[in-house]
Amino acid sequence: MTPQIKILPLFIWLISIGKVIGQTTYSMCYIHTVYSQNDKFFLQTIPFDNIGETTTGNTVVFDSHNLKVSEIPRYFEVIENRKDLFISNDGNTVAYVIDREYKWDGIQNNCVEIFKNGVSFKKYALTDFINCNADNEDCFLFYKDAIDSISWENGKRDIRFKENATDFEKQLTDRAAFCNNDTLYIFAKTGKLIMIDLNSTNFSISPFAEADEKWFKQITPVKIKSEKFKPSFLYGLPNLSNGKSFEKSLAEYISMAVFPEDKRNSYKYKRHSLYIEILVDTLGNASLDKTDDYRELPEDKINAFIKSNKFEVASIPKEVEKWRFSGWVQFMNKSKKEAKGEKEKKIVEERVAYKKRIVADSLNGLYIPKNLEECFIELNKLLKPKDVEAIKNLKDRNETILYHHGFGTWLRNNWGLWGGSRLQQYLIKKGIDHPDSMSAIILEYYYDWLNGQNDKWKEFEAK
Repeated sequence: MTPQIKILPLFIWLISIGKVIGQTTYSMCYIHTVYSQNDKFFLQTIPFDNIGETTTGNTVVFDSHNLKVSEIPRYFEVIENRKDLFISNDGNTVAYVIDREYKWDGIQNNCVEIFKNGVSFKKYALTDFINCNADNEDCFLFYKDAIDSISWENGKRDIRFKENATDFEKQLTDRAAFCNNDTLYIFAKTGKLIMIDLNSTNFSISPFAEADEKWFKQITPVKIKSEKFKPSFLYGLPNLSNGKSFEKSLAEYISMAVFPEDKRNSYKYKRHSLYIEILVDTLGNASLDKTDDYRELPEDKINAFIKSNKFEVASIPKEVEKWRFSGWVQFMNKSKKEAKGEKEKKIVEERVAYKKRIVADSLNGLYIPKNLEECFIELNKLLKPKDVEAIKNLKDRNETILYHHGFGTWLRNNWGLWGGSRLQQYLIKKGIDHPDSMSAIILEYYYDWLNGQNDKWKEFEAK
């Protein structure tokens, strides 16, 4: 049985609001301050990076005298009516509510997560509240039934409501989650009202009809302040505190040389590349947060280097206690003769591997189509029914360009359109020689096939 592509539902949803899946980097970051309803407690949630969706950061609960009550070692991104944050009147409970569940950087974000005294205490998945088949429909939590259409102009959202939408339904479109007297109220997409007791964390569900509209309209919204700050950098690893280059110092520590990318004949040497993310605090201490893959580089030595050195702190925003830095380092063997020999050996190995790839019927456990018609059949297996319908219902085949990033990237990487595969060879023989053009052709003809327009792709096959 072929596994479905897990990235696609999120990707197609992002396409609908004009975004592209991938690591989003913000040029502006936000510190959110959220108050309890009785104003006796508040929390501050502070990011340690400018990357969207990650939880890297810290959240501290304070009392009205600014004394720390508890701490949660993560950041909560707050976006109006998409990601909401609440704190109980006794300051002991924090509730995070998100409209759509997602998994990012290995962390599963459920629709509701409740923290008690700084510790995750209870999680509720979307399916705990509503029945939703992700294969056939968009699965989200908040009520949106009053919306007829949404458009974007100059970065602003323009909502058009259905003719019969009531004022209360329109209000719920802007604010579907409320907190009053330590009860969290969520108006869900199914026309149900979810009520969660923040003290017991138990919940109950009632029909909208039982909601007192007049009473809900009088609930005072949670007071929240969002202060923005601009990171003093966007990319790059910091130097050591003595001013020496991170890359050069690490190369010396692991007994290698920096790869001379900008020098003549550097292509003759084997390059060892590594993507590194480190968290640096205001004292210059660092910890390794993540790498892509050590490959043949010494993991233990790289870890020891980062832990044993002090780093420059000038680029850490003044609003935070630590910051995530990231970048690539590139090394080679100190001996140019040995580095050259390593490159020659690598070329031979890659040629052998390439010859095997271009005739294999599968790569990394994934079946590789041998022609266009097989592409269509496999796409129908890989995609969920709602995603097939989304592509089928595009205005025309040219709109498949929306999928060039995200889904198109997946096709290029996993069907070997860059690294070599029998599908790549098939398309090259048809006169398509660039991976971007290959994925575009597949998606355009897939649209035709879904809509019963078979002349063009069959003509392409017959070339």
